[in-house]
Amino acid sequence: MTQADSRLSRRNFIRLTAGLAVAGGVGLAELTRAARSAERVQEARMLLGSIAHLTVISPDGARARAAINAAFDRMGAFEDVMSRFRPHSQLSQLNASGVVTNPHPALKTVLTKAVAYGDLTGGAFDVSVEAVLRYYRGASQRGSLPDADVIAAARELVDYHQISIGDDAIRLNWHGMALTLDGIAKGYIIDAGAAVFREYGFEQVIVELGGDLQAYGSAEQRAWQVSIEQPQGGAPLIAQIVNRALATSGDYLYTFTPDRRLHHIIDPLNGVSPDELSSVSVIAPTACDADALATALMVMGSTAGLALIDRLPDTEALVISKRGVIRTSANFPIRGNLV
Repeated sequence: MTQADSRLSRRNFIRLTAGLAVAGGVGLAELTRAARSAERVQEARMLLGSIAHLTVISPDGARARAAINAAFDRMGAFEDVMSRFRPHSQLSQLNASGVVTNPHPALKTVLTKAVAYGDLTGGAFDVSVEAVLRYYRGASQRGSLPDADVIAAARELVDYHQISIGDDAIRLNWHGMALTLDGIAKGYIIDAGAAVFREYGFEQVIVELGGDLQAYGSAEQRAWQVSIEQPQGGAPLIAQIVNRALATSGDYLYTFTPDRRLHHIIDPLNGVSPDELSSVSVIAPTACDADALATALMVMGSTAGLALIDRLPDTEALVISKRGVIRTSANFPIRGNLV
């Protein structure tokens, strides 16, 4: 198998490389030829404002298609609970009224994980930063930036400790608080889709959404080769993944200023975007873990962030500074040398 055949690219940071199967097929063409009785079954649909690509290699095409439909159904159901874009979602209800009763188990699980990641990262990961982000988004739509005093006031509403998660209700303890799950729900939903394939007994699967992914199995007994683009240009960095998830956060996806000085990742402590890193890629056992950690490391910076990663089992990270300096955790599975 050639390197090109077994590579899933993050060209332009969130899109798959042109020339490969649009459904995230890392080495799928070669894998299919090697297992001639198997069939590549894939489908793409819109989810969480991005395109989700689901691919499975199976000798039973009908069962594979059934699994894909079931995975999309489960992923869509969770989006309906946790999307801040849907006014009827439980997350939107919580933000509007400060309370949601009979919360969906998935919402409780994600918020419990979010609080745990807030503790783990010393507050660098804080889903209540939505109180600040909404002002940046609103001003950006008008072609401006919010006033500093507006951000300072909104910052007073940021504290994940003020989220109360009970069996019968979830409450925001401060009036005006709001939550965003953009830095964790996508990973959780990827994991939920991938779990469906395991329930169906499939082991060679790619579930990709907006550039983040969970990969099961391998390419002809080799690790999947995943290409990570450098924001400042240069040769892609090739990560090798076996039964792991990967997520990337960066200053390039949703920007509030043309120079990317202000963007969708906000430091909860000061209400502005962190200024050291341009991109963080995390490999972890689950996409939910990778998603939250990639967001947190953008805020923590390279030294503190990589120190945290080196304490976590089966977790690695690669960070790229705004000046193009690349650093990795101790065992990030990169192919070749970093110059």
